[in-house]
Amino acid sequence: MPEASFAAIVASLHARTGKTLLARVLAEYFILSGRRPMLFDTDTTEYRLSASFPNETLAVDPSHVPDQMTLFDTLALTTPEARVVDVTHQSFRKFFKVMQDSHFAPEARARQVEPVIFYIADRNPDAYEEGRVLRERFDDCAMVLVENAFVGRVKELTRRSAGYQAFEAHDLRMVLPPLDLAIADAIDDPAVSLSDIMSRPLSRSADAHPAGLTFEQQTQVRGWLVQVFREIHRVTRAVENRAAALSSDEPPA
Repeated sequence: MPEASFAAIVASLHARTGKTLLARVLAEYFILSGRRPMLFDTDTTEYRLSASFPNETLAVDPSHVPDQMTLFDTLALTTPEARVVDVTHQSFRKFFKVMQDSHFAPEARARQVEPVIFYIADRNPDAYEEGRVLRERFDDCAMVLVENAFVGRVKELTRRSAGYQAFEAHDLRMVLPPLDLAIADAIDDPAVSLSDIMSRPLSRSADAHPAGLTFEQQTQVRGWLVQVFREIHRVTRAVENRAAALSSDEPPA
């Protein structure tokens, strides 16, 4: 049986949660692991993921039926490439409605594609409540709860909410560690290549670096990326192990 490919769906209820940055890091992770991904950008206004990977990204609008068909048909293809979808917050509800109505998860899995929702929660109660609803709607799909340190501490009101408490025992989760604000702003520029930061020699001259980063800042970014890559590796291995266990439990055809 061929090895399953990942379809990483990156989503958040609200804007400014680090969603596109996570999509970029996932793309770089798959590239470095030899599973060069197909990328999909649902932001047809700013095209932020497309700007980072202009030759590898397909821009789609989930509110348009032809784009819906292109997106989900391509996501479910039996191919060795990983795939990453950056779901803009404006398209959040439409995307997941189409995903549910099209029975994407079981169809993808039947074609050796393992869908994984990377859901970024923020400080607000509605973000966790929406995550809880999403997990129930797609109980046949792995869901990774992503907590981004950059958005700040979770509100006490949020901690007391039913949505937050529903995730207390959730095992698939990862953390985006904190990063200095100036550095975060620099790498948020879609023209800045994260793989370039990882691969090019460290320089003492900020002028020699495309992002204008100092030697110390370059070192911090590399350390941050290594931490996030480790987190992604850990959760994707957990998803692989879970999928393998579920597959072994299925009766033979």
